[in-house]
Amino acid sequence: MFNPMREYLTIPSRVDVVRAQEITSASESNWELLPKWVGDCYESGQMVVAETGVTIFNGAKALRARPDDFIVRDQAGSFSVYDAASFEQTFIAAHPAEIYKLHAA
Repeated sequence: MFNPMREYLTIPSRVDVVRAQEITSASESNWELLPKWVGDCYESGQMVVAETGVTIFNGAKALRARPDDFIVRDQAGSFSVYDAASFEQTFIAAHPAEIYKLHAA
């Protein structure tokens, strides 16, 4: 008799993360300290930077990030915004020691 499983884990994947505050406080002279996609998004008009935060256009959807929020870019290039609490619950650091712990479990 078939007994389906009801609980699943998502497959871990790497994402790029930048805190909105890093973008709002960066000047054009130190954009190279941020991931390349940040500058590419800004130059293409996909990102609007203001003192109060960052707006990213993810297709037809506009995502607003306050300075303490995290902007996450997945492997497919899609963006999402997380507040600090949600970010801590959803992501872990991708350090080699942490990855080893995940695979050893």
